[in-house]
Amino acid sequence: MIGIVFKKEMLSHLLSQRFAACTVLAVVLIIANGVLTTQLYVYKKAGYLTQRAIEETKLHEITHYSALGSDKLSSPDIPKAAPRALRLPRPLQVFAQGDEQQLGQAVKVLLFEVPYQAEEVSPFQSSNPYLAIFAFFDMVYIFQLVLGLLAILIASETVSGEKEDGTLRLMLTTNVSRAQVLAGKLLAGLATLAIPTALGFILLMILLLGTENIEVGVGEWVRVGLLFGLSLLYLLVFYLIGLAISCATHRSATSLIYALFTWALLAIGLPNGISAWLNEQANMGEKYAEAHHKAAQVWKEFDQKVTDLARAHGQTQYFPWEMVERLPPTSERGTMTSLGGTDAYSIRDGQTPSLYLSNVADSPALAKFQDIVRVGERLRLKYAQRAWNEKAPLIEGFPRRIQRLNVQLQRLLPAGAYTQAASALAGTSRREYDDFIDQVRAYRGQVITFLEDRDAFGSREYFNDDPGWRADLRDLPRFDERGWTVAESLRHALPALTALTLYATVLFVLANRLFARYDAM
Repeated sequence: MIGIVFKKEMLSHLLSQRFAACTVLAVVLIIANGVLTTQLYVYKKAGYLTQRAIEETKLHEITHYSALGSDKLSSPDIPKAAPRALRLPRPLQVFAQGDEQQLGQAVKVLLFEVPYQAEEVSPFQSSNPYLAIFAFFDMVYIFQLVLGLLAILIASETVSGEKEDGTLRLMLTTNVSRAQVLAGKLLAGLATLAIPTALGFILLMILLLGTENIEVGVGEWVRVGLLFGLSLLYLLVFYLIGLAISCATHRSATSLIYALFTWALLAIGLPNGISAWLNEQANMGEKYAEAHHKAAQVWKEFDQKVTDLARAHGQTQYFPWEMVERLPPTSERGTMTSLGGTDAYSIRDGQTPSLYLSNVADSPALAKFQDIVRVGERLRLKYAQRAWNEKAPLIEGFPRRIQRLNVQLQRLLPAGAYTQAASALAGTSRREYDDFIDQVRAYRGQVITFLEDRDAFGSREYFNDDPGWRADLRDLPRFDERGWTVAESLRHALPALTALTLYATVLFVLANRLFARYDAM
């Protein structure tokens, strides 16, 4: 009997205008968004590969170690000296953008700054006017709204509508039980929703596989399969909501009104309202101002420390330029002397010095100069960490707490839980981005260890690249991002998956109880 109910409900859903309209709309949006977002991914991937080649070449061009502490090289041909740790764009952002749209790909790795945010390798500029329209759309958002609406609409009349038609009473006069009727309706609804879901996934995979420079490996296929199952679970939740509403009302018009209101509240109103409220509470403008003020106080203390260091050796300033004897510039090095003398020392907020001295003469005072620089630059490293410790609670700790609160509140809603689980499975979640930032900090530690092992801060190569004193960075550690495995992504998606599963379980029990007591007469 379940099969008979299933066939009847399935045919009714497939022939309905709602199914046709929502499916066509979803397919059109998925195709339009898929074409544009695959273009965006290809652009970002090309920028990533280009920047990676630049980073490798850049290290061969750096001639003195202090350049690693600055974002400017002495040579005008290479505007960016500091290494950049790069994050590979995720191909499955076509399915679930998550926070990928708002997050950058590259992080400057400066010696005297703790990295905490990424920037775009090259901001995307497109002549396509439709990209702005679909910039924040992805498959998850389309499913969340369009197919979520379809799920709750086709379920809202499955019981109340049949009561008005008299078919429910006729069906229950046979030997079929109410549990069998409900099971058949549930299976038919799930099978109906699986059709546009599968169609959307197939179309996007065709776009991915047919786009040049997009590689889809075994891991991506597994993630797509998990995303497909997740999407069906989300649609099942909304179908069960509609089914429960239908079992609680006796007129199809009433069921429809309640269903539309519930969909708008759970899919649009509450998720967006929570995000807007938390963004208002963040007030990051004041937090940034306070953080930079605290950091400035730390660097002010550093300036006093290194000034005292210089005075202890009979000098008036740090760096003690007058201790170093300079030779007249040669024709070969004429282009390199423009940053000599005190003009070589440029500093922003006491954090990132760019020190370069050319044509340095060997003299008895040179060793003492190196000793002072060794102590001063190691001290700068310590104060860089202290400055970050003052800033971190305000510009990183506080936003992360707000983000965690948003995650916890959104997880209470089906749409929020669906979005979180999808972004985790696609590799576009904020949590994976935070893990990338943590990896960059660990890499900065490797760079500092590399320099400490070579006594770089007290070496002549730190500030000078005269013949025989050129810094060698060929062995400098390279950054290699470690992305999450499928198992790690699934583990981080598990809380949201659990929330959706609990939603479905509770709603099924509720619908079953309501239908068991439903008056079909």
